[in-house]
Amino acid sequence: MRNLKRVNHLLQEFGGRISGIAILSMMFVIVIDVFLRNVFKTPIPGSYVIIENFLMPIAIFPALGYVYMKNVLPRLSEFVERTPNWFQKYNKLLLLIMDIVVFGLLTYYTFLYFLNGFQQGMEIPIATKFVAIWPVYFFVPLGYFFVLLEVLIRFGEEIKLLVNRNANV
Repeated sequence: MRNLKRVNHLLQEFGGRISGIAILSMMFVIVIDVFLRNVFKTPIPGSYVIIENFLMPIAIFPALGYVYMKNVLPRLSEFVERTPNWFQKYNKLLLLIMDIVVFGLLTYYTFLYFLNGFQQGMEIPIATKFVAIWPVYFFVPLGYFFVLLEVLIRFGEEIKLLVNRNANV
C-alpha cells in the first residue's frame, strides 16, 4: 500500500507539472500573439484554436488528481454534519464508493471517446493545415484516472481504519 501511495503521489505531482507547463505555454502564446497583433498587425495563425483545443485540456485534466489529492475539490461536509450518528460512521465509505463509481465511469467513457478519436484520426483545422486532435483526448481519461486512483487509495485507507476500529472494540 505504501508503494502504491508513493507511485500515486508521483503521478499526481507529474500531472500537476504538466498542467503548469500548459498554463505557462498559454501565457506565452497569448502574450506573443497580442504583441505581434499590436506591433506588426499580424497574429499567430490559429493561436485561438491552439489554446482552446490543445493547451486548455492539457492544463485542466492532468491536474484533477493533484487537486483531489490536495483536498481542493469541494466536499459534502454540510450534508454529513446533518445526518444521524450511525450514518456519519460510514459516510466516508459511502461518499468514496460514489466517487469510485462516478470517476470509474468517467474514465471508462472518456477513454472510449479517445479510442474513437484515434480510430477515426480526428483532426481540426489550424490556419491552413489539419492537425490531429485525438492525442489531446488522452489527457481527459488520464485526469479522471488520476482522481480514481486517489479515491481508491482513500477507500482502502478507510476500510483499514474501519477494520482496526472494529477489532479494537
